[in-house]
Amino acid sequence: MSDQKNYLVTGANRGLGLEFTKQILGVGHNVYAACRNITDIDELQLLSEEHQEKLIVVKLDINNHDSILELNELLKDIVIDVMINNAGTIGPLPYFENTHKQHFGSIDYDVWSDVLKTNLYGPVKMAETFLEQIKKGHDKKMIFISSVVGSIADDHQRAFAYATSKTALNKSVALLADILKDQEIKVLAMCPGYVKTRMNGGGANLEPEESIAGMLKQIERLDHESSGTFVRYNGEKINW
Repeated sequence: MSDQKNYLVTGANRGLGLEFTKQILGVGHNVYAACRNITDIDELQLLSEEHQEKLIVVKLDINNHDSILELNELLKDIVIDVMINNAGTIGPLPYFENTHKQHFGSIDYDVWSDVLKTNLYGPVKMAETFLEQIKKGHDKKMIFISSVVGSIADDHQRAFAYATSKTALNKSVALLADILKDQEIKVLAMCPGYVKTRMNGGGANLEPEESIAGMLKQIERLDHESSGTFVRYNGEKINW
């Protein structure tokens, strides 16, 4: 297809990342599917057989900045239209057995540090590292998967590590929008909704297919005016 685009998706071997990969491939674009454990990619392997050269599986540990730099070197000649920073963590699993580690009075600060490293430092490092490839793209978009839990105004989830990591990510997105606007790069923070994935804490009511289809619509609509905003998968704006 003449308007074929290149997407870089982190955390692509399961959950939201895998569904992003499926739907992007389904409309004919190329996906560089980044995941930490490239031996645990059964579904990606099946997809690669179906889509052949359109799906390129690459190794990335979002917590390891050397790994990010190594991937950047591997993809140094690749133009990236859209980077989707999807890899993230809610904290130690199973969630309900470990949630006390994020509650005031029994906070595990090592857990907090680990969650910040994955949900905040990793995505911002990706933005810094892949800036040149994105500048060369047609779309020039950086997408950050956040959560309404990061909203100071709209949510009061008491999971200190997860909530603060998303609040800080949202602030980073707002800063990036301002810093990168002169380079015509658009950025967006998105809440996927309460999706039925391995990471959720139970009670999820949204299918991955619906969430990802909605988010891809928001990515397509992202322009200079909406850069730096925080929206749900269905386009509703979320209070910071």
